[in-house]
Order: sequence, then C-alpha cells, then structure tokens
Amino acid sequence: MRSIAAVDLLRNPVFLRLWFVTMIGGLSVGATLTTLGWVVVEESGSPLLVSLVLVTFLAPQMFAGPIGGVLADRYGRGRVIRIGISARLLLAIAMAASLFWLPHELVPLFVINTVRAVTSGATIPSRRAFMADIVPPRQLTTALALDEFAITTTFMAGPIATGFLLLVVEPGVIFLVLASISAVGVFLVPSGPGRIQSTATGDDATRRPSFIGDLFEGFGYIRRSRVLLGITAISITAEMLAFNYMTLIPVFAKNVFEGGPELLGVLNGTMPVGELFGSAFMAAFALRVAKPGRLLMASVAAIFIVGIPLGASTWLPGTLILLAVIGGLGQMFFVMTSSLLLRETPSKARARILGLQQVTWGAGALGGLVSGALATAFNPHLGIIIPSAIGLVVVIVIIVVSPE
Repeated sequence: MRSIAAVDLLRNPVFLRLWFVTMIGGLSVGATLTTLGWVVVEESGSPLLVSLVLVTFLAPQMFAGPIGGVLADRYGRGRVIRIGISARLLLAIAMAASLFWLPHELVPLFVINTVRAVTSGATIPSRRAFMADIVPPRQLTTALALDEFAITTTFMAGPIATGFLLLVVEPGVIFLVLASISAVGVFLVPSGPGRIQSTATGDDATRRPSFIGDLFEGFGYIRRSRVLLGITAISITAEMLAFNYMTLIPVFAKNVFEGGPELLGVLNGTMPVGELFGSAFMAAFALRVAKPGRLLMASVAAIFIVGIPLGASTWLPGTLILLAVIGGLGQMFFVMTSSLLLRETPSKARARILGLQQVTWGAGALGGLVSGALATAFNPHLGIIIPSAIGLVVVIVIIVVSPE
C-alpha cells in the first residue's frame, strides 16, 4: 500500500506538472556541470579551477535561497519558478555564445555559471514549498522523495548523455539544447497558491511587512526551534565535508583513471544512480519511518564512513559502487531534512525556511574549494579522505552531545 501513495500523487495534475519542471531542472544542472567541468579541465588541467565549477554553482545558493524564499512567500511559488526558468534559458544562450566566440576564455564561463546559480537557487524553496502546499501532510515525505527521484533520474541521465555528446559536438551546442528544454519548462509551470498573507494582528495587520522583516522572521522560526537548529548544524557539516568527490570528478576521471569525457559522464552519473534507488526507497517506505531524526543522523554518518575508501580508491568498479552507495544515503539525508523542515514550519513561512537552509550550501562551496586546494597541494585522494574523516568525527560529537 505504501507504493500506492506515490502513484496517487502522480495522478495530481498540478503535482505532475511540477514534477516535470523538476526533471528539467535536474537535467540542466547535470549537463551544465559536466560540460563546464570538462571544458575547464581541458583548458587548464588545474584541480583548483575545476573545483571552482561547482563552487561557483554552490556559493550563490547562500544568497539566492533566502531571497527566493521571501519572494515566494510574498508573491507566489509559481511566479518565482517561472521567472527563474526564463532566466536560465537566457543564460544558457549566453553560455553557448561565450563558448563559440571566446572558446579559450574561462572567466566568462565562471561568471555566467554564478549568475545561473542565483536563478536556480532562488527557485528551489518555491518548488518544495509549492509541494507542501498541494499535497496532504501525511504524503509530504513521499512527495519530497518523488521530487528527489525526478531530480536524480535526470541528473543521472544528463551527465552520461552529455559525456558522450561531447565526443561529437561542441560544448556550446549542449547549452543551446538546454535553452530549448528550458523554454518547454516555462510553459509547464503550474499556477500555484496565491500570495500567503501576513498573519500579523493589531496595528501590524494593516501594514505589509518589509522584505528584510520577512527574512528576519524566518531566522526567528529557526532560532526558536531546537529541531530546526539541529537540522541546520548537521546540514552545514554534511554540505561542507560529505560530497566533495563531485567537485574533483573531472580530476579523478582524467588523472587517476586516465579516461576521457565519456568516463567523466559515467562518474558524474553514477552517484545519481544510487540517489535514484534511495529516492525510490523513500517514496515507497517513507510512511514507515517512525524516527526521521535518527535516520537523518545515521545516513550522514554512513556517508562519511563510505567517503574514506571512496577517496582512496584507484579501482574504477569499486569507485562506481561506492559513489552509488553515497548517492543512496544522500537521498535519505536530503529527503528527511526537507521533510522535517516543512513539518516544523507554518505554511506562510515554508519557502523562507527552505531558503535559509540553503545558506548551508555555502559550506559546500567552501568544502569543495578546500578539497581542490588539498588535491593541488597533495593529491586528489587526500582531497576526499581528509574531509570525510573530519566529518565523521564531527557527526559523532553531535550525536554524543545531542542524542535526541
């Protein structure tokens, strides 16, 4: 019966359209990071510059998420999503133009990637808050798992297809294709719930809250909740130290495994294979999770444990297996994090809380930069092993200090 809940959600026409929009976003991100990673490693050969591809994508999320969350709570989820996809369409065209007309210049690519990350990050709180608005509370975790399933399906297929396409077409062509796909996404965005009105009373009821006031109200929700504070702490640890292998995949593909763009695509697509199974598992069995907090902590600890042999591996089959395992564990972590955040937050503030949670993604940018620096100073293996070991110690400390 648990699997029927997922099927029922897909029969909801609003949810289904939003689900396809999610797929378009996942495909775009996977193809973009794969293409830029290969262009940078071919032009520079620098692990640090390669790490900047992911860093310039993650760092803007720190600012884009909170801003997008406030806008979504004030003006409507669907409107923010539609504007974000339209902006990514234009930026994909700009990326293609840069690759065609300035083929050896990396700075414009990093700049465009940064701006694109802002438009992408600003829509994520809208999409997830949108889902919480249109599905029954009991099915929220299942809906989030299906959302992750859509992302990982396309993120798995996108890098693999992109890797092989890079053998036969110029990188700029890939961005023209992504622009066309984004055009479809603009028309698929459903109309969502209207603006969520302020619940202020008394004199404040007649005065619209300021943008900054809305933002700080979101901080207030987090500060007053031990659950939200705990989720924030573990998210910072995980984002900074758990997933840095993705930053250095182009380096491992070329320097460790001596492969080409097709291997880069396979490596980039392997973690999403595990994520696919992880999200499918959560969609089927989410209703049976009695203690989501414990599942969240166990999944993070396991990710760090697996990350140590992953970083040390020079055997390609073993690397692929470990990447898939981390992907599955990561899905459990991401789904339970979003579910707990949404359950602990009132509807009128959901997008803001999700947006503020994206500030932790900035830790991912910092962690990716540190891994790139470690790989440059020593070797790619230590760029993964050291952060994984530190992360495991931090998680153990958090469990001991705050066992609840």
